[in-house]
Amino acid sequence: MTIAKYITLILFSAFLLAQDGAILPGQKSAIQSLSTAAGFTSADLNTYLVQNYGQTLDGLSRTQGASAIKAFQTGSASKPVAAQQKEDLAVASILEVGMKKRFHFRDGSVRDGEIVSIEDGTVAIKTGSGTFNIPADQFLSETAEVKNKKGELFKGVVLGETAEEYIIRTSFGDAVVQKKDIQSMKRYHGGILDRQSEERRKFYQSEAQLLSVFMDPTAFPLTGNTFYASGLSIGYGLTDRFMITTKFGSDFNNDLNLHPRMRFYHRKSAEKEMAAAWGLGIHRKYPSKSVIGKYSHAINIKSNGKTTPLNEMDTLNIDAVALEDDGRRLYAEAFLVFSSRRVNPTGRGKIGWTLGTKVSNAFVGRDKIIKKVTAGGDSISWSAEGKYSVPFRTWLSLEYDLRKDLKFVGSAWVDNGYKTMAFGDTFEDYTDNFSLDSPGGEVSMIDFDFGILYAVNESFRVGLHFQQPYIDFYWEFFEF
Repeated sequence: MTIAKYITLILFSAFLLAQDGAILPGQKSAIQSLSTAAGFTSADLNTYLVQNYGQTLDGLSRTQGASAIKAFQTGSASKPVAAQQKEDLAVASILEVGMKKRFHFRDGSVRDGEIVSIEDGTVAIKTGSGTFNIPADQFLSETAEVKNKKGELFKGVVLGETAEEYIIRTSFGDAVVQKKDIQSMKRYHGGILDRQSEERRKFYQSEAQLLSVFMDPTAFPLTGNTFYASGLSIGYGLTDRFMITTKFGSDFNNDLNLHPRMRFYHRKSAEKEMAAAWGLGIHRKYPSKSVIGKYSHAINIKSNGKTTPLNEMDTLNIDAVALEDDGRRLYAEAFLVFSSRRVNPTGRGKIGWTLGTKVSNAFVGRDKIIKKVTAGGDSISWSAEGKYSVPFRTWLSLEYDLRKDLKFVGSAWVDNGYKTMAFGDTFEDYTDNFSLDSPGGEVSMIDFDFGILYAVNESFRVGLHFQQPYIDFYWEFFEF
């Protein structure tokens, strides 16, 4: 591996860690743009920042800037109310112990917390910054009109809110509305319409929720009851924790296969989400030639005292090395993966990473799938080097929201079966049987790749990067 690759890998890893100081120019621009969209004047913005952060825009820190951006994006930034208007604001009619959400107050301040007690007209609210005792008449009423994708309309008091849902007390009972099912929403604080409704956020996170980065899985499975297709596989989410995929190129080649994935650990908050998953791959008739092709660099051809890996032999192909029998057998692989993603410290979008490792039984009985000598009398044998004892791959991948419809993705890995190939060779290999198992290419056990993913809409995305398969697409085309 060249020095340039090591330097790039170091910079790539540091990308996650590089972030506090004075507010960035881009953050200032974002705050000004978002506040204008929310109906703030310059005076309103300065008043709001001084009330909530004790600083004007130029005096904010980078962390405070990120917090302000998030407040505007999520609709929690309330426009300062003029003194003569305060008397007209509606006071909360319902305050109950256990209510957990974002509370708005008559002075224009906002707090995320949970009501832990109510005594003699004083409400104790527990937040991340401490517990506050606030008079009940300082809480503004919060009501909402929510229309879901089925056309159902809910009107009432907002009792609670989590990262996934709202709890709304209607005239006929309490309704739980999933955020992902909302078509439109209007929110009122103190009886005044919040101009920055939830569905009008300019940018909160990318449309593309990744099942994998390039060909490496993440610990976030497909949403339940959802079908998808990509360039190499199709799959179905049976539940939000369990999904199954199959590589259709192998299926068409009489190698029926299933690849289940199960998420066994999951923790999620408004700021961060973590998950761990295991997965398997079972092929009933995996071609031995595919094993030979993938690990051709671990097969040595000895001629006239000189040893050359198969992938570097221009005069030999797989047929000259593989035994004449049908060469098909049961193949299995297993992987374990951990993923984490969180709100970007800049306040725009999310950033996530995944660490995983995979092993297979590709080398079990490997001496039985190759000949001892070539037609020309040259000896054939598997490499005795320790790095080819067990087939493995370990990877660390990154996803970073650039825009709502655009992600930067990258990955670094150690893989004793990986070889780099030019785009033309990759395309030829793929179109041969809808899989990537060519014996050609240059050995690159430690390597990395990066690129972008563009979400055309919530269901379809395309990606471009610099190593095989170079082009990715993903189509989520059925959900009920």
